[in-house]
Amino acid sequence: MSSSKPARTTMEGMIWNANHVLDSALDPKTNGIPRDLFKACKGVVLLSVIEAGFCFSGNVGTGVVMARADDGTWSPPSAVGLAGMGFGFMFGAETKDILILIMDHNTLQAYSGDGIIKFGGQVGITAGPVGREIDASVAFGTGGAGGAFAYTFSQGLFGGAALEGAAIGSRKGENDRFYGNTVATPQAVLFEKGAVAVPADSGIEDLWKKLELLKEGKTAELSSEQLSKKESMKAEANKAAEVAKASQTDLVPVEESANGAAPMDASF
Repeated sequence: MSSSKPARTTMEGMIWNANHVLDSALDPKTNGIPRDLFKACKGVVLLSVIEAGFCFSGNVGTGVVMARADDGTWSPPSAVGLAGMGFGFMFGAETKDILILIMDHNTLQAYSGDGIIKFGGQVGITAGPVGREIDASVAFGTGGAGGAFAYTFSQGLFGGAALEGAAIGSRKGENDRFYGNTVATPQAVLFEKGAVAVPADSGIEDLWKKLELLKEGKTAELSSEQLSKKESMKAEANKAAEVAKASQTDLVPVEESANGAAPMDASF
């Protein structure tokens, strides 16, 4: 099986990558993320981000945000971009996967807005603790959980990620394209049940199942059948990226620079 990733400029590719990150979180060979945080979180953000030097100052990436309802069910994903995203970096530039656990409703609402929010400014975010069985109460503090915890996955290990200063914004146009209607605002997708129809075999139901497994503190490895499905979905994501590229007005080309990282002049 190929280890390469598909283009992550469309919802198809971002859902593929979100599943890939959750597969890594479920892998018993990784150090994992505290299940207490998955139990308590109000939402998740899953991003694919360029590594610029030794930090994330490049602020270039794409991904999805999902909300957990009061009844414990998960919303469909809504598309987001991390500052200056572009399709060029998806083919060759070094990237890292980021998982953000949103711990309170106010922070979740900030992620679902139409504008751009800045980590460490409008929303609090800290590097999260690692280890599936670690007591996360220390991270929560005596005043209750708030803000968000960020993780990066690289070379088989999860670690806390510092994202202060990065900015994230919604991609309503990509929501509209994927869900096939013009009412797919982040608010509708995340908080209004039935506002959008979940496409069959899109990988969204897989995301829901994996998030539940993580909440229960379970681990899992992909079967040969699941690996084959993952390859098939990667091919479909690449096709979707080619078709959608001409109409995606929120993307700008980001070429690989001499040191393997993307230039830092991209913007929304």
